Parts: sequence; structure tokens; C-alpha cells
Amino acid sequence: MNSILRFVILSPALVLAACMVGPDFEKPKFDAPKNWVSPEAQSLAADSKYSAAELSAWWKLFGDDELCRLIDLALAENFDLETARARVEQARATLSMKTSGLWPSLDVDARFKEGAHPVNARSGETYGWGTGVSWEIDVFGGVRRGVEISEQDYRAALADALATRVKITAEVAQAYFKYRAYQTQLAITRENLEAQKKTYEITTRRKSNGFVSQLDVVQAAAEVSATNTQLPKIEMDKKLALRALELLVGVQSGSLEKRLEEFKPLPRLENFIPAGVPANLLERRPDIVAAEHKIHSAVAAIGEAKADFFPRFSITGTISYDTPKIGGIVSNPYGSWSVGPTATWNIFQAGKTVANVKLKEAVVKEAKISWKSKVFTAVKEVEDALVSSVKERERIYLYNTLVDDNKKAFDLSKKLYSAGEIEFLDLLVAQRQLLSSQQNQISCRMEFVNNIVSLYKALGGGW
Repeated sequence: MNSILRFVILSPALVLAACMVGPDFEKPKFDAPKNWVSPEAQSLAADSKYSAAELSAWWKLFGDDELCRLIDLALAENFDLETARARVEQARATLSMKTSGLWPSLDVDARFKEGAHPVNARSGETYGWGTGVSWEIDVFGGVRRGVEISEQDYRAALADALATRVKITAEVAQAYFKYRAYQTQLAITRENLEAQKKTYEITTRRKSNGFVSQLDVVQAAAEVSATNTQLPKIEMDKKLALRALELLVGVQSGSLEKRLEEFKPLPRLENFIPAGVPANLLERRPDIVAAEHKIHSAVAAIGEAKADFFPRFSITGTISYDTPKIGGIVSNPYGSWSVGPTATWNIFQAGKTVANVKLKEAVVKEAKISWKSKVFTAVKEVEDALVSSVKERERIYLYNTLVDDNKKAFDLSKKLYSAGEIEFLDLLVAQRQLLSSQQNQISCRMEFVNNIVSLYKALGGGW
């Protein structure tokens, strides 16, 4: 009895002094370039400054209150985000379950039996209760490695939830600006349609006065019809963009119709393109952080698997009482107890443990490859977004000039046509070029805003 008592008393010290088999996690290293590869990205990185607070809520820099409200709604109601939060809760619960393995477990049972003796056929009743305690002494760290795995899985789930947040904020902004772009395209097309109708009226009057032929009238009418055919397609695209936005913010279809019917132009962000340095991505990108935690979890799993090579030690104890009378259920004559250490060692499993260790080592290799791939992908995404933003900004400046020139050409063509100095075909060409350049200008601006949003997303902005 004294030896058992000493063993129980010394067990906590034994656990603290015990080792944990298997390799320890080493933080992966990546020699990130000091500068971006493309000259456009290098120049931006040198001039651009942004704070962590600005990057965490980058959409506020656009100065659009409606966008801010929509993103707040998405952060509360988006289905993907709710799923990610549920996975965090699952990982937290799993960690609690694993942590409980470090402590003793206690069970209590109650019994009632009725039977007869086979010789004298005397029947009787038996009442009983008992309690049992068991505590695994984690000498080789198998239990602690399991806790380590669950802790890293929990941290990875948190990082995955942040990655989902980064993704959703970017998608909401892109869907919102896409809707605004179609609003603008619709307004421009309708404005041009009204101008074409006026041109048709002018042409009809000139035909009545004998200045032009019927061909000019038919061509003017055809131009009006051609522009009319564009309206249903733009309206359809606008509706689809709104439905996509409603799904992202987690509301029913049609809920945002009245809320967003007021026209708002796309933001002008030509003079603001954020940048940073490649090394910052390792700290900001939650998908890279999650991949690192998954490596840590996989490394700990090797230790958990290697612990199966060694014996398991535990302390078990029981107290049991059985009596023919329920009133004497705790009387000493009917009670028994036992306590003592137990050792189990599986010495043969036909190579199962060895194979399991090799499996866990292969999982570590895969996790490291996945981490490196995410780092390379992150650098590429930022490079792509930077280059696209710079080049699209150049196109915006060119389209601004083109639209101004086409407006001047159209205004001059109307005056010259009314004065009979040019043919109707010249006016028709000027009208078409103006509408085309205005629509392309909006498409270009929409693409530029999408590139800016993609850049914030690639930089890990949004948390």
C-alpha cells in the first residue's frame, strides 16, 4: 500500500519530467525578395504607405458609406463566414476534449440484481454502487502531442476563418462596384439613346424640307433601334450583379432593390494603389498563417504516432459496494477497493505503427509543400494585381482623353450636319464612337476598381 501511495504522489512529477517523442516543430523559412519583380510594383512599393489599421478595413478608404454597411452586413450574415465560425467552434471543442485526457477520469455506477440460488432455490436481491478512477501517466508524450495537434488545428481554423473574411470582403466590394458600373452603363446608354432620338427628329425634319434622302432617316432610325437592343442586356447584367451581392451579404433576393436604386458613380482611385514588401505577406496573409499551423499539427502527429512504440502507464482505482439490503449499501462488510498502476505495451502489430509514422511524415511533406505553394501564390497575386492596376490606370487616362475628344467630335458633327456641311454617315460614326468609348471607359474603370480590391485581398487586408 505504501509503495502504491508513493507512486500516486510521484506521478505528476513523472509526467512533468517525461519527454515527448517525435520531432519538434520548426517554423518554415522563405527567403522573400526584398522588392517586387516588376518595375511598376517596385515604384509603387517605394511611394506607397499604409497602416495596419487602414489595411484591416480598406473598404472605408473608398468613402462609400453604403459599401461599408454592406460589408458589415456580410461579416454578420454571410453563409461562408458562418460556416467558418462553426468550424472554429468545432476545433475549440475538439481541443477541450483532447486537453481532458491530461486529467484523471472518474466514473460512478449503480446496480440492482435479482436472482435465485441453483441449489436451495432461494431468491434474493442485491443492491450496489461503485466508482472507478483512471489516469494515464503520459510518460512519452502521446497525449500531450494529441493536445498539441488539436491546438494547432484550432489555430488553423481561426486563420481559415480570417482567410474567409478577407475573401468575402473583397467579393462584396467587387460585386457592389460591378452593380454600380452597370448602373452607370445603363445611364450612359439611355443618355446616348435620347441624343440619337433627337438626331432622328432632326433628320426627319431635314427630309421633309428636302435636304436629305430617305436613307438618312432610315439609318437614324436603325441607330436608335440598335442602341435600344443594348438596354435589356445591361439591365439583365445589373440584376444578376445585384442578386450576387444579396447572396454574399446573406439576404433574400430583392432585399437590396430599393436600397441601391439611387445612382452612385464608381470611386476614383487612380492616385491610390497600395503596396508593400513581399516579406509582409508572411505576416498578413491568413491562408499562409493557416498553412503554417497545419505543418505544426502534422509534425506533432508524428510524435503521437511514435508514442505507440512505447508502453502506456496508468493508475486505476475502484471502490465497490454490494449488499442484499439497500440500507446497508455503504457498510464496510460489503465493500471492496483496489488501486494500482497498469502498464500496457503493444509489441506486435505487423508493422502498423511503423506504417502510421511513415504516413504522418508524408503528411508533413505535403503540408510543407502546400505552405510554400501558398507563399509563391501570394507573391504572384500581389504582383499580378499591382501590374494590372498600373496598366489599367494608364488605360483610364487614355479613355478619359478619348471620351473628351469624341464628345467634341460629336458636338461638332451635329452642328455641321444641321448646317448641311457633312453627310449623315459622318454624324452616325461620331455618335457610335462616343457611345462605344463611354461604355469602354466604364468597363475600364470597373476593371481598375476590381484590380484595386484584388490587391487589398492579395495583401491580406480585411482583418
